[in-house]
Amino acid sequence: MAESQTVLITGGSGGIGSALARKLVDRGDRVVLFARNEDRLHRVVDELGGETVALAVAGDSGNAEDLERAVATAVDRFGRLDGLAHCIGSVVIKPLHLLRLDEFDQAIHINLRTAFLAVKAALKPMRTQNSGSIVLFSTVAVRQGINNHEGIAAAKAGIEGLVRAGAISYARSNIRFNAVAPGLTETALTAALLQNEASRKFSAAMHPLGRVGQPEEPAAVAAFLLGPEAGWITGQNWGVDGGLGAGTPPPRASSGG
Repeated sequence: MAESQTVLITGGSGGIGSALARKLVDRGDRVVLFARNEDRLHRVVDELGGETVALAVAGDSGNAEDLERAVATAVDRFGRLDGLAHCIGSVVIKPLHLLRLDEFDQAIHINLRTAFLAVKAALKPMRTQNSGSIVLFSTVAVRQGINNHEGIAAAKAGIEGLVRAGAISYARSNIRFNAVAPGLTETALTAALLQNEASRKFSAAMHPLGRVGQPEEPAAVAAFLLGPEAGWITGQNWGVDGGLGAGTPPPRASSGG
Protein backbone atom coordinates (compact mmCIF):
# COMPACT_ATOMS: atom_id res chain seq x y z
CA MET A 1 0.00 0.00 0.00
CA ALA A 2 1.27 3.47 -0.89
CA GLU A 3 2.30 5.73 1.96
CA SER A 4 -0.37 8.18 3.11
CA GLN A 5 -0.03 11.70 1.73
CA THR A 6 -1.10 15.11 3.02
CA VAL A 7 -2.84 17.34 0.47
CA LEU A 8 -4.02 20.93 0.80
CA ILE A 9 -7.21 21.56 -1.18
CA THR A 10 -8.08 25.20 -1.73
CA GLY A 11 -11.76 25.57 -2.53
CA GLY A 12 -12.21 22.46 -0.41
CA SER A 13 -15.91 23.03 0.29
CA GLY A 14 -16.84 23.38 -3.40
CA GLY A 15 -18.14 20.70 -5.73
CA ILE A 16 -14.84 19.54 -7.25
CA GLY A 17 -12.78 20.27 -4.12
CA SER A 18 -15.02 18.24 -1.83
CA ALA A 19 -15.26 15.39 -4.37
CA LEU A 20 -11.47 15.33 -4.54
CA ALA A 21 -11.24 15.29 -0.74
CA ARG A 22 -13.50 12.24 -0.59
CA LYS A 23 -11.40 10.38 -3.14
CA LEU A 24 -8.16 11.16 -1.31
CA VAL A 25 -9.46 10.18 2.12
CA ASP A 26 -10.97 6.99 0.69
CA ARG A 27 -7.52 5.91 -0.50
CA GLY A 28 -5.91 6.70 2.87
CA ASP A 29 -4.63 10.25 2.41
CA ARG A 30 -5.13 13.20 4.76
CA VAL A 31 -6.49 16.53 3.61
CA VAL A 32 -6.49 20.13 4.74
CA LEU A 33 -9.50 21.97 3.32
CA PHE A 34 -9.26 25.71 2.74
CA ALA A 35 -12.15 28.03 1.82
CA ARG A 36 -13.93 31.13 3.07
CA ASN A 37 -17.06 29.54 4.54
CA GLU A 38 -16.04 27.89 7.81
CA ASP A 39 -19.41 26.22 8.42
CA ARG A 40 -19.36 24.50 5.03
CA LEU A 41 -15.78 23.42 5.58
CA HIS A 42 -16.61 21.79 8.89
CA ARG A 43 -19.55 19.97 7.33
CA VAL A 44 -17.22 18.45 4.74
CA VAL A 45 -14.68 17.52 7.43
CA ASP A 46 -17.42 15.75 9.40
CA GLU A 47 -18.55 13.88 6.28
CA LEU A 48 -14.97 12.76 5.67
CA GLY A 49 -14.56 11.28 9.14
CA GLY A 50 -13.35 14.11 11.34
CA GLU A 51 -10.03 15.67 12.21
CA THR A 52 -7.96 12.49 12.19
CA VAL A 53 -8.09 12.63 8.38
CA ALA A 54 -9.27 16.15 7.51
CA LEU A 55 -8.77 19.65 8.84
CA ALA A 56 -10.64 22.87 8.04
CA VAL A 57 -8.85 26.18 7.64
CA ALA A 58 -11.02 29.19 6.83
CA GLY A 59 -9.48 32.02 4.84
CA ASP A 60 -9.36 34.07 1.67
CA SER A 61 -7.50 32.57 -1.28
CA GLY A 62 -6.46 36.07 -2.31
CA ASN A 63 -4.65 36.60 0.99
CA ALA A 64 -1.07 35.30 1.12
CA GLU A 65 -1.03 35.12 4.92
CA ASP A 66 -4.18 32.99 5.00
CA LEU A 67 -2.69 30.54 2.52
CA GLU A 68 0.59 30.40 4.42
CA ARG A 69 -1.42 29.62 7.57
CA ALA A 70 -3.16 26.74 5.80
CA VAL A 71 0.19 25.33 4.67
CA ALA A 72 1.61 25.70 8.18
CA THR A 73 -1.43 23.91 9.60
CA ALA A 74 -0.84 20.95 7.29
CA VAL A 75 2.82 20.70 8.22
CA ASP A 76 2.27 21.23 11.95
CA ARG A 77 -0.51 18.64 12.18
CA PHE A 78 0.59 16.01 9.69
CA GLY A 79 4.34 16.62 9.41
CA ARG A 80 4.57 17.47 5.72
CA LEU A 81 2.74 18.72 2.64
CA ASP A 82 2.79 16.33 -0.29
CA GLY A 83 0.23 17.94 -2.57
CA LEU A 84 -1.67 21.08 -3.44
CA ALA A 85 -4.91 21.07 -5.42
CA HIS A 86 -6.09 24.58 -6.20
CA CYS A 87 -9.81 24.10 -6.89
CA ILE A 88 -10.81 27.75 -7.10
CA GLY A 89 -12.26 29.48 -10.12
CA SER A 90 -15.02 31.65 -11.50
CA VAL A 91 -17.35 31.81 -14.48
CA VAL A 92 -17.60 34.93 -16.61
CA ILE A 93 -19.34 34.62 -19.98
CA LYS A 94 -19.42 37.87 -21.93
CA PRO A 95 -18.00 39.01 -25.26
CA LEU A 96 -14.91 41.14 -24.79
CA HIS A 97 -16.56 44.36 -25.94
CA LEU A 98 -19.13 44.04 -23.13
CA LEU A 99 -16.71 42.81 -20.46
CA ARG A 100 -15.98 45.57 -17.95
CA LEU A 101 -12.42 46.08 -16.76
CA ASP A 102 -13.39 45.31 -13.18
CA GLU A 103 -14.94 42.00 -14.33
CA PHE A 104 -11.77 41.11 -16.21
CA ASP A 105 -9.60 42.06 -13.23
CA GLN A 106 -11.77 39.91 -10.98
CA ALA A 107 -11.37 36.93 -13.33
CA ILE A 108 -7.59 37.35 -13.24
CA HIS A 109 -7.64 37.71 -9.45
CA ILE A 110 -9.83 34.69 -8.70
CA ASN A 111 -8.34 32.32 -11.25
CA LEU A 112 -4.69 33.30 -11.65
CA ARG A 113 -3.56 35.46 -8.74
CA THR A 114 -4.95 33.06 -6.15
CA ALA A 115 -3.16 30.17 -7.89
CA PHE A 116 0.11 32.09 -7.80
CA LEU A 117 -0.29 32.74 -4.07
CA ALA A 118 -1.29 29.16 -3.26
CA VAL A 119 1.62 27.68 -5.21
CA LYS A 120 4.06 30.13 -3.65
CA ALA A 121 2.92 29.10 -0.15
CA ALA A 122 3.07 25.37 -0.92
CA LEU A 123 6.53 25.49 -2.48
CA LYS A 124 8.25 26.29 0.81
CA PRO A 125 7.72 22.90 2.52
CA MET A 126 7.85 21.02 -0.79
CA ARG A 127 11.30 22.42 -1.59
CA THR A 128 12.49 21.47 1.89
CA GLN A 129 11.15 17.93 1.42
CA ASN A 130 12.47 17.77 -2.15
CA SER A 131 9.12 16.42 -3.33
CA GLY A 132 5.55 17.46 -4.06
CA SER A 133 2.72 17.53 -6.57
CA ILE A 134 0.74 20.61 -7.58
CA VAL A 135 -2.53 20.39 -9.51
CA LEU A 136 -4.21 23.54 -10.81
CA PHE A 137 -7.49 23.90 -12.67
CA SER A 138 -7.78 25.39 -16.14
CA THR A 139 -10.70 25.15 -18.58
CA VAL A 140 -11.39 23.60 -21.95
CA ALA A 141 -11.98 27.18 -23.19
CA VAL A 142 -8.20 27.71 -23.34
CA ARG A 143 -7.72 24.93 -25.88
CA GLN A 144 -11.03 25.15 -27.73
CA GLY A 145 -12.26 28.59 -28.70
CA ILE A 146 -15.73 29.15 -27.24
CA ASN A 147 -17.72 32.29 -27.94
CA ASN A 148 -18.00 34.86 -25.15
CA HIS A 149 -15.25 33.21 -23.05
CA GLU A 150 -12.44 35.72 -23.68
CA GLY A 151 -12.06 36.80 -20.05
CA ILE A 152 -12.02 33.37 -18.42
CA ALA A 153 -9.96 31.87 -21.26
CA ALA A 154 -7.29 34.54 -20.79
CA ALA A 155 -7.17 34.01 -17.02
CA LYS A 156 -6.96 30.22 -17.27
CA ALA A 157 -4.36 30.40 -20.04
CA GLY A 158 -2.16 31.94 -17.38
CA ILE A 159 -2.70 28.80 -15.28
CA GLU A 160 -1.45 26.59 -18.08
CA GLY A 161 1.61 28.79 -18.58
CA LEU A 162 2.35 28.65 -14.86
CA VAL A 163 2.12 24.85 -14.95
CA ARG A 164 4.51 24.45 -17.87
CA ALA A 165 7.11 26.88 -16.51
CA GLY A 166 6.80 25.57 -12.94
CA ALA A 167 7.31 22.00 -14.11
CA ILE A 168 10.69 22.96 -15.55
CA SER A 169 11.80 25.29 -12.77
CA TYR A 170 11.11 22.81 -9.97
CA ALA A 171 11.86 19.48 -11.63
CA ARG A 172 15.19 19.22 -9.80
CA SER A 173 13.29 19.57 -6.54
CA ASN A 174 11.06 16.65 -7.60
CA ILE A 175 7.99 18.91 -7.54
CA ARG A 176 5.49 18.16 -10.28
CA PHE A 177 3.06 20.65 -11.83
CA ASN A 178 -0.03 19.61 -13.80
CA ALA A 179 -3.39 21.09 -14.75
CA VAL A 180 -6.88 19.68 -15.16
CA ALA A 181 -9.06 21.42 -17.77
CA PRO A 182 -12.74 20.53 -17.37
CA GLY A 183 -15.60 21.20 -19.70
CA LEU A 184 -18.86 22.42 -18.20
CA THR A 185 -19.18 20.59 -14.89
CA GLU A 186 -22.28 20.55 -12.71
CA THR A 187 -21.44 22.43 -9.50
CA ALA A 188 -22.89 25.33 -7.52
CA LEU A 189 -20.65 27.63 -9.57
CA THR A 190 -22.32 26.62 -12.84
CA ALA A 191 -25.89 26.27 -11.53
CA ALA A 192 -27.05 29.41 -13.35
CA LEU A 193 -25.92 27.91 -16.67
CA LEU A 194 -27.95 24.74 -16.08
CA GLN A 195 -31.01 26.23 -14.46
CA ASN A 196 -33.56 24.98 -16.97
CA GLU A 197 -33.99 22.07 -19.35
CA ALA A 198 -33.31 24.14 -22.47
CA SER A 199 -29.98 25.49 -21.22
CA ARG A 200 -28.97 22.04 -19.97
CA LYS A 201 -29.70 20.46 -23.35
CA PHE A 202 -27.80 23.22 -25.15
CA SER A 203 -24.78 22.80 -22.87
CA ALA A 204 -24.83 19.02 -23.15
CA ALA A 205 -25.00 19.22 -26.97
CA MET A 206 -21.77 21.27 -27.08
CA HIS A 207 -19.85 18.26 -25.76
CA PRO A 208 -19.27 15.32 -28.14
CA LEU A 209 -20.22 12.84 -25.39
CA GLY A 210 -23.59 14.60 -25.14
CA ARG A 211 -23.69 15.58 -21.46
CA VAL A 212 -22.18 17.92 -18.90
CA GLY A 213 -19.59 16.67 -16.44
CA GLN A 214 -19.96 15.67 -12.82
CA PRO A 215 -17.51 16.95 -10.17
CA GLU A 216 -16.24 13.45 -9.42
CA GLU A 217 -14.83 13.21 -12.96
CA PRO A 218 -12.21 16.02 -12.89
CA ALA A 219 -11.64 15.15 -9.21
CA ALA A 220 -10.64 11.60 -10.19
CA VAL A 221 -8.00 12.91 -12.60
CA ALA A 222 -6.70 15.37 -10.00
CA ALA A 223 -6.45 12.55 -7.44
CA PHE A 224 -4.43 10.48 -9.90
CA LEU A 225 -2.06 13.37 -10.66
CA LEU A 226 -1.48 13.93 -6.95
CA GLY A 227 -0.60 10.29 -6.35
CA PRO A 228 2.58 8.24 -6.77
CA GLU A 229 1.27 6.51 -9.91
CA ALA A 230 1.68 9.86 -11.71
CA GLY A 231 5.26 10.27 -10.54
CA TRP A 232 6.66 10.69 -14.07
CA ILE A 233 4.00 13.17 -15.24
CA THR A 234 4.68 16.90 -15.07
CA GLY A 235 3.98 20.00 -17.13
CA GLN A 236 0.80 18.53 -18.64
CA ASN A 237 -2.74 19.76 -19.13
CA TRP A 238 -5.37 17.03 -18.79
CA GLY A 239 -8.69 17.66 -20.52
CA VAL A 240 -11.73 16.26 -18.72
CA ASP A 241 -14.28 17.77 -21.05
CA GLY A 242 -16.52 15.21 -22.72
CA GLY A 243 -14.45 15.55 -25.90
CA LEU A 244 -15.00 19.29 -26.32
CA GLY A 245 -11.26 19.95 -26.38
CA ALA A 246 -11.07 17.85 -29.56
CA GLY A 247 -13.75 19.93 -31.30
CA THR A 248 -17.44 20.69 -31.33
CA PRO A 249 -19.76 17.93 -32.52
CA PRO A 250 -21.97 18.24 -35.61
CA PRO A 251 -25.67 18.83 -34.96
CA ARG A 252 -27.47 15.68 -33.91
CA ALA A 253 -29.75 14.29 -36.57
CA SER A 254 -33.45 14.91 -36.11
CA SER A 255 -35.58 11.92 -35.21
CA GLY A 256 -38.26 13.15 -37.62
CA GLY A 257 -39.01 11.65 -41.01
